[in-house]
Amino acid sequence: MEKRALYLRKNNKQHKFSGFTLIECLLALLVLSIICLLFSASIKNAVVVTSRLKNEREKEWQIFIIQLESEVKSCHYEKTQSNKIILTNTKNNKKVWIEHKLGKIVKVENGGYQPLLTEVKQAIFKEKGKYVMIEVTFENDVYAAAKWIITGDHKHE
Repeated sequence: MEKRALYLRKNNKQHKFSGFTLIECLLALLVLSIICLLFSASIKNAVVVTSRLKNEREKEWQIFIIQLESEVKSCHYEKTQSNKIILTNTKNNKKVWIEHKLGKIVKVENGGYQPLLTEVKQAIFKEKGKYVMIEVTFENDVYAAAKWIITGDHKHE
């Protein structure tokens, strides 16, 4: 677009002023408003994605608890350490433990391990009387906790 000049006469002197036309100003406002709309839409989308990820972590936690109960069904409870639960398999009398290792909670048995929960920042196992408290913080700072009750079936006599 061609720049237009505005000439003013004052005391018989000419001054030249450069400026934007009305169409150029309207076009700039249109571009600015589109950028603002896209920015606000991306912020709203980020909030939705964050809440869905949190819900996904809660589902993974519930599945982990169910799977943990299934995995230790044929085991007797021995003891708890800060990062692991030690059990004994009733079928072959070998040690089995559930531990936090390399960002995962895994079941270790016969030299191999099976991941039960991934993307774990911190996991703490605490024995408190008749139950074991499992506290997990995921990498996205979602916190989850559960109590695993030690019944007569699980307790090593």
